[in-house]
Amino acid sequence: RAAHQEYDGAGGTNRFSVGDGSTSLNFHAAHVTGTIMASGVQANAKGMAPYCNVVGNDWNSDLSEATTAAANGMLVSNHSYGYAIRNNAGQVQLPQYYFGGYIDVSRSWDQIMYNAPYYLMVVAAGNDGSDNTANTNPIGGNSSYDKLNGHSTSKNNLVIANAQDANVDAAGNLISVSISSSSSEGPTDDLRIKPDLTGNGSGVYSTYESSNSAYGTISGTSMASPNITGSLLLLQEHYNNTNGSYMRAATLKGLALHTADDAGATGPDAVFGWGLMNSKRAAEAITSNGTSSMVQELTLTSGQTYTITVNADGINNLLASISWTDLPGTANTGT
Repeated sequence: RAAHQEYDGAGGTNRFSVGDGSTSLNFHAAHVTGTIMASGVQANAKGMAPYCNVVGNDWNSDLSEATTAAANGMLVSNHSYGYAIRNNAGQVQLPQYYFGGYIDVSRSWDQIMYNAPYYLMVVAAGNDGSDNTANTNPIGGNSSYDKLNGHSTSKNNLVIANAQDANVDAAGNLISVSISSSSSEGPTDDLRIKPDLTGNGSGVYSTYESSNSAYGTISGTSMASPNITGSLLLLQEHYNNTNGSYMRAATLKGLALHTADDAGATGPDAVFGWGLMNSKRAAEAITSNGTSSMVQELTLTSGQTYTITVNADGINNLLASISWTDLPGTANTGT
């Protein structure tokens, strides 16, 4: 509903447009859109990036549409959809090799992101966390894991888990956070950490499609994903304001993972990924680049050595990470 009151506002008028001529209205799509961009006519519905512009498409032809949009400068896209594991009769309808498998669609998205190094795809992990029987041969034999499929197993995107509201102190430090039981767990069959990151997607209040002033509250990784997408847009804006250019997608992804608050099991895990996104800490890393942080985009040739010297105070943690956009892998075709 392009005419929804939240899609105008302080950021300008008509900030939402339909990119593919779709005419059907859907509450889920409207809710996701508002979570990214709503201007805050109703304060509780204010989106993460309330000045941004959003182009909405249905999921048909998503690969070709993303290819074109990325070539025209799109920095971030949100994908709150995926394959349904079961049909309406409750029967498992996906091939078993899809669970955790790097399949054709996984590879296709990696190819797009490899060819468009400033473009980052953000994906809802799925809401099958409570389904412990669909995958008959899960990683390690543990039925609580190995539930991701489709574009949720790509390498270069950000796959988002769903957490409850976090308990955060006045300074922005995480005290505690719990995962939603429905949030789909990884890892991938080749044991990469997926999902990558966690956002709040539980009890999210946002726009609905039934009128220009309609709202609703729903939960799921579909809600956590646009939470992260809007936050990433803000980080790109801050980086561009600070440096006069945008980050490469690998830099943006690495920054978000590097500054996340660890949650669940110590270290990266297949439930929270690298942790709960901490937008404040990520923005501070951009602001303090060259003093208390270092964000660099470099190219190393084969055999080249790169060395830096830093000072650690012996009190605060010294953290280092390297990120890159990886070449597409070989797709599993189930044969």
